[in-house]
Parts: sequence; C-alpha cells; structure tokens
Amino acid sequence: MRGWYNFGMLKELTVGTTNPGKVAQIKGALGPLGISVRGVEDKNLLPNVVEDGKTANENAHKKAIAYAAALNEVVLSMDNALYFDELPENQQPGLHVRRINGSDNRVSDSELLAHFVSVIKSLGGSTKGHWEFGVCVATPKGKCAETIIISPRVFIDQPSSNVVEGYPLESIQTDPATGKIISDMTQLEQDEFWQRAIGQQLQVFVSSLELD
Repeated sequence: MRGWYNFGMLKELTVGTTNPGKVAQIKGALGPLGISVRGVEDKNLLPNVVEDGKTANENAHKKAIAYAAALNEVVLSMDNALYFDELPENQQPGLHVRRINGSDNRVSDSELLAHFVSVIKSLGGSTKGHWEFGVCVATPKGKCAETIIISPRVFIDQPSSNVVEGYPLESIQTDPATGKIISDMTQLEQDEFWQRAIGQQLQVFVSSLELD
C-alpha cells in the first residue's frame, strides 16, 4: 500500500494508546524495522474519541487523526474486531469485545476473560477464530494511510495464570503455528509471534508510507 510518509524519515512512531499490551504488540511486530515505538503514558493527553465506526478501520482512522493533532506527532492507531468461526453472525463480538451483550459499559480484564472462557466452553472448549486489525497512521496535519490485517487464532477455555494487563484474552489464545498460549511466551517468543501474526503485513504497510 502506498501512502503519504517517507519511510526513510520515519525513525520514531507513537502508538495512540495507554495500553501497554498493545504497545508491546506493535513494538514486537515492527521490531525488524528498527523504529523506536512508544505509547502514551498520560491518558489525559489523548482527546476523547467516540468509537462509533462500523468497522475497525473507521475507528482507527478517527483515533489516529485526533491523537496526531493533539500530540503533534505521527501516530499509529489500531482498532480490532474479534470473530469466532462457530458463532452465528448475531452473536459475534465484532467491534464490541469489551461491551458484553450489548452493554454500553466497558468491562474489566477479569470480567472480559471470564465471559470469553464461558463462550469458548459453550463451543466445546476450543475454537478457531480471528482478529481483524484496522490500522491507521496519521500526521498532525491530518494526512493518513490505513490498512486491514486478518490474524487467525485458536481459543481455549483453560486460561493461563499469566494475564497481560489490557490484553487478558492472550491467556486463552494459542499460536496456530506452535500451539503455545500467547501470554506464556517469553518476550522473544512474543515478538516472534507478533512478527508472524501481523508483523509482515504491518512492516510492508509502514515501509510503503511516503510523502505526497
């Protein structure tokens, strides 16, 4: 994909989130490019964005534009949607992973994990699914480029005791290639996993960004 930013000039990239799990995920995925990736420590620096898009890309676009303008930095925002192969369309989590059963309130990590353990138990204890990642990179002047990445998983109903803050579902997701639970991986294994799962596509996307 071709965009607006010259990769040769891109040495640092801010991820528009305070979620350490998401920052680690993107840092691991982009590791081979040698870009300095950081998150936002103070959530008050990020303006409130109503995530009312119909797709992960629409939400990522809204956040990237708003955060880049507020921070006066190049910002990558990523939104995701979750789908299970064996669930009917009207029961898919989709964009509303943390809004269980149509609730307007975002649940805690522990509540989220308990809910999806229950869902997977109802599907026989193990099921295939995938994440749809909507990715957008924006400049402070409002220029942006975006892409979609589909990443398959196997989900299990026996969670690991290792729970990643902000990303609790990694304790019930296994890498289809190795069978390892993501939260049980070492940092090196997680980096390698994210490079396989989303890294190749994300690296191609970031590398292709160039100025108008």
